[in-house]
Amino acid sequence: MAELSTFTENYPVIQSFDDAKLAAGYIERTRVALQAMEDERKPQADPLNAKLEAINKPYRLVRQPLEKLYEIVKRRLTTYNNAVEAARLKEAQRLREEAEAAERAAREAEANEAAAIAGADVGELTDVGGAIIEADGAFKDFQKADRAAATAERNVPVRIASIMGAKAISMRTAEVFIVEDACAAITAMGLSEDTKRQIIKDAKRYREATGELPDGVRSTYQRSL
Repeated sequence: MAELSTFTENYPVIQSFDDAKLAAGYIERTRVALQAMEDERKPQADPLNAKLEAINKPYRLVRQPLEKLYEIVKRRLTTYNNAVEAARLKEAQRLREEAEAAERAAREAEANEAAAIAGADVGELTDVGGAIIEADGAFKDFQKADRAAATAERNVPVRIASIMGAKAISMRTAEVFIVEDACAAITAMGLSEDTKRQIIKDAKRYREATGELPDGVRSTYQRSL
């Protein structure tokens, strides 16, 4: 490794046949070294890998189908919970609208009360008592409606009590990315090596299915060691 590191520093470009022979020698020696490392590692690792496989296999036989069933049940419960939360949210919005209407009515009743009191102060014949009673009633109606809306808003998230004494099972909000225009995204971000590799991988699958590469992808041949 030390010699190869020095060689790569001293020969950033192969410029002559002598350089090429030297590089070929390092390639050959490195191949031998890598194979020797593998020959030494494999007999030590294989028994451990076999033992690990023997341990993992019975668990894997149960874990994989169990995880699939788990995902099915989780998906179904998610669908149900989303429907319940949507209905609860709609009801909470309705109650909030009622509370806002009640608040407007209460503010209007308060204004009428203030006007009645002001009129009485200048000698007008006004029903101050009735205005006060109406304002008090409207404010109580608003408070009741506001409490009902607040309770409904708090109860929108579905929570199912744990049967094992743990935290309640509830929905979580996760960010989900949606590709709406792949071309526009790549134009903005540039074609990264990860994206390029994935496109090539998908193009190979496409060719296996259709017998040809998709538009925008072509294949060529190159020679290398």
